[in-house]
Amino acid sequence: MTSIDPTALAAELRDAEHQQRPVELFTTRFSDFSWTDARAVSRARDELRVEDGETPTGYKLGWTSAAMREALGIARPNWGRLWDSHLVTSSDDLARLRQAKIEPELVYVAGADLDGLSTNNEITSGAEGWQLGLELVDPRFPDFNFDWLDNTADSSSTGGYVVGDMASIADPSAVTVVFGDDHDHFHGAGTAAMGHPTEAVAWLLRSLAAENEALGLDPTTPLLRPGDIVFTGGLTTPLDLRPSARYEVTDDANVLSPATLDT
Repeated sequence: MTSIDPTALAAELRDAEHQQRPVELFTTRFSDFSWTDARAVSRARDELRVEDGETPTGYKLGWTSAAMREALGIARPNWGRLWDSHLVTSSDDLARLRQAKIEPELVYVAGADLDGLSTNNEITSGAEGWQLGLELVDPRFPDFNFDWLDNTADSSSTGGYVVGDMASIADPSAVTVVFGDDHDHFHGAGTAAMGHPTEAVAWLLRSLAAENEALGLDPTTPLLRPGDIVFTGGLTTPLDLRPSARYEVTDDANVLSPATLDT
């Protein structure tokens, strides 16, 4: 691990978010900035959110598409925590975003305690349901030309999220979504999320448990609680967030209710 101060770098990210100004890429400032460093910064940022009185609501996954990782030379998926402050309830909540993009995802809603040993069958049976979601990606860096480790330190660059109503579905990997705005529309398949969105949730749980064990924490501690959500990864190319636009994601079978955002 490099000689960084995770709390100091996390404070830079917090100030960048609050003041809508960028910070210099960590991978530029620290030539040997590693995955371990990036995750330490992300955890420190979570601790600052707790100090600020924010409440965790779940997790979001990034880079779950193998094709996207291969195309961009990204070594592995990543994740970041979601917080109540990320939930977008009106266009007023968008004023804090600086350079956001928006993308569609399938969202898992936990209905039971789940840990790193939970099987895919237990994750499936432990679901309260699924939702369509729109994630707003808003990096705290000068632009989107960041390294995947910068993105990891930035908690996968979450800026906000919107979800539709929850429903029960038998096979989320079979869902096909249509996402777009007033000009562009894209189709995406649930299989883009690690081949199956449930596997994406299982990967997150295994990864969290392994990290906890490495930190000397109990790896069997529940990592998802009832009501927690997991954004399982982008299903199409993102769009730039523009003013006076309407963004919507629907599923072809009309089983899940749309998630929409008016800017």
